[in-house]
Formats: sequence, structure tokens, C-alpha cells
Amino acid sequence: MHDPRVEHMNALNCIIRYIQGTLDYGLYLYSSSTSTFVSYTDADWGGCPDTRRSTSDYCMFLGNNLVSWSVKRQSTLSCSSVEAEYQGVANVVSESCWLRNLLLDLHCPIQKATLVYCDNVSVIYLSSNLVQYHRTKQIEMDIHFVREKVAHGQVRVCHVPSKYQIADIFTKGLPSVLFEDFSDSLSVRRPPATTAGVC
Repeated sequence: MHDPRVEHMNALNCIIRYIQGTLDYGLYLYSSSTSTFVSYTDADWGGCPDTRRSTSDYCMFLGNNLVSWSVKRQSTLSCSSVEAEYQGVANVVSESCWLRNLLLDLHCPIQKATLVYCDNVSVIYLSSNLVQYHRTKQIEMDIHFVREKVAHGQVRVCHVPSKYQIADIFTKGLPSVLFEDFSDSLSVRRPPATTAGVC
């Protein structure tokens, strides 16, 4: 018989083991001459074995620095991978709007469009194509929201091959080499060696 408590305990043990192995890691920020938002978004369609709900994730960079990230179980079932991934795009576009307005209030406006990288070609097509399909009715509000931002030049949705999809680190089990490469791309690393007290 299926016992959710056992699954949660197993998941908790995995998290604790992971955290114990990464206590000395941190997120590092660097001075950057670039003032452009670049984001990566993905979704694991129907990834929850109990509810079959998808998990959306994104990471957003301002220049070379990771400034925002999210991993969130979607509140509704997605009928297709396009629907699941488009909800992820809508989430990151919403976050980019909030950050752009924050920077505008701080008198540091972002002039260039936010680049949103997604590995689903259909999602990219939907973001700028005015044709509506009956299979996308459930995400109609998200589609209109993203298309409006694209039409105003605030967002560009671009394709990224799956092997460069940094957002995969949040929802997928990755080979060690790829995991380390993506962690490094997120600027999650051990601190530089200290020379304090060394003669």
C-alpha cells in the first residue's frame, strides 16, 4: 500500500544529505557591465506521480548575476507539455515585469527586452503567433499576457537546446558533469580559498 509519509521521509533524507554536502557553497555576485535580464524556464510535464501536476521553474539573471529563481508546482493539471511550459514562461515574464518596475523605481531602467529561453519550439511559436488553437484554451490568459509583452518589445522568447537549459537543474536528475556545469552557471560555488593567517 502507498504511504505518503514514507515518501516524504525519503525525500527529506535526500535533502538533508544534499545540504550536508553543500554547506560551504554559496551564491556569488559579481560586478557586471551588462544590464539585461536573461532567463531560462522549463517544466516537467505531469512530473508529480500522485497528482500528475507539472512543476515549473525558472532562473533569471541581471547581467552575469542570478537575481531570481523559482520552482513551483502548478496549481492545475496541464493537458500537454506546451501548456505546462507556457505557464512557466508566463511565470518568468511576470517576475521580469516586477523586477523591471522595481529597477525603474530605483532610477535604473532596463532598456533592452528580457530574453526568455525555453526548449519547447511550440511555446516560442505561441508567444508571438496570433493564431489561437483550441488545445490552448486553458492557458489563454497566459498567452495574451506574454504576447502583449512580446508585442511591446519588453520580452523575447527564444529557443535554447535542452543541453543548455540551465533551468533543468531545478526539476530533473542530471548527470554529475552537467549538474556541476549548471551549478557553476548559476554562480553557486565554494568560496575562494582564504589566505588569512598564511605567512
